[in-house]
Amino acid sequence: AEFVVCIPVFFLAVLLAVQFALWSHASHLARAAAEQGASTAAAYGSTPAAGTSAAYQFIATTGANSLTAPQVTTTTGTGDTVQVTITGKAQVIIPWLSLQVSETSVEPVQKFRVSG
Repeated sequence: AEFVVCIPVFFLAVLLAVQFALWSHASHLARAAAEQGASTAAAYGSTPAAGTSAAYQFIATTGANSLTAPQVTTTTGTGDTVQVTITGKAQVIIPWLSLQVSETSVEPVQKFRVSG
């Protein structure tokens, strides 16, 4: 009798563990894409649009199915920084669940400065 109760609980625990792994993977993918986009946008002579493009390219080549509906926002801040934010949803195996992912990376803009 206890076995009948334990099996569904065990399967639920396995499903939750797999769902957590999928969310964690999507979160790491978003973080890596944000870092790639920020690094590209902050490069000497680059533009925020290049950073946005690099982030989308990274997502498309490394995990298009892991991070669904990705949105990339690239902004230049005061103090010579560029910020890339990636938002999207993690892939789900539990139908009624929706897990949001949001990661941000900030890099200083590379500039030529004359010493003196």
